[in-house]
Amino acid sequence: MEMSNKTNINIKCGKCGKLISGDVYEFGGVKLCEDCYMDEVIASQPKRCVMK
Repeated sequence: MEMSNKTNINIKCGKCGKLISGDVYEFGGVKLCEDCYMDEVIASQPKRCVMK
């Protein structure tokens, strides 16, 4: 997980495809917009088993 503080308007999000106008994030080697980055970080968190 790493964040890159580049501000390039010519980069498209590797997940949703929209142009990134602000910070560019990188997760798993893919450049992502902030929304998709947050989705990926949340999805990658370990799940807790509720059945003990």
